[in-house]
Amino acid sequence: MKLTFQQNEWIDVFRELLPRDDWQDLVRLQVNQHAYPFEVKLLERPLKQNPNIDDFSDWMVQPHFIMTDASQLERFLEHLVIEQQEMATEAEVTLIVEKQGQGIVRVTNDCVSMYGTAYESLDDVGTEYENFFDAVLPYATFPVEVVFCGRGVLKNDDSIHVMTLHDTNWQTVFEDRLLYLLNRKEVMTGKYSRSSKQTLEDFVSEFSLTMAYNFIVTRDATNRFGMLDHFCTNGKIAHFGKIDNVETSFK
Repeated sequence: MKLTFQQNEWIDVFRELLPRDDWQDLVRLQVNQHAYPFEVKLLERPLKQNPNIDDFSDWMVQPHFIMTDASQLERFLEHLVIEQQEMATEAEVTLIVEKQGQGIVRVTNDCVSMYGTAYESLDDVGTEYENFFDAVLPYATFPVEVVFCGRGVLKNDDSIHVMTLHDTNWQTVFEDRLLYLLNRKEVMTGKYSRSSKQTLEDFVSEFSLTMAYNFIVTRDATNRFGMLDHFCTNGKIAHFGKIDNVETSFK
């Protein structure tokens, strides 16, 4: 495994992978890395705009503020509702926070995007689950919340599962909480056959994290985040939190 330090790019996190949908916390974490003032915009997509166009120039600006202190932003976030939609849907509303013309965080109906966040990327993932937890858990403060999403295999209505780790033994938790998913109709009718005794190895093979829309997200007691997915990180592990004594946020 090789860890490389990266920053200064946009990284996306689907809101469905935040069990409490606490996107406001991610906005605060991003803002806390900078000094006031900030420019805050709330945009709405034009009804006639092609949803495949990722261009905010034609979006309609609703509230537009210059925030000069934390209390202003806190009051704004406290009363702001951005309805959550399923991931992979097109955004209808977008909150943008900018600093000197550079966006630092965007929140849409389905996603939180952060710019400039320092993170570690693990290349040569290999056996994805093992390498991911080997990289995340030695530095974690327990308990660690784990969100598993198997949308690349399962139907949307039962693809996301939330678990808690109290120590590094993630394998037992997965066996207790996730092995039963191999009995789902979508999996049983797949092209792979398996023995009646299902194992974690069977699970890892079926729910490969190199498949789009399969995710693992972790969050420990100090708000150190980790994420592994193919769709957003091109098969790499993004490991967020305190890295080299630099306070960073999610992804």
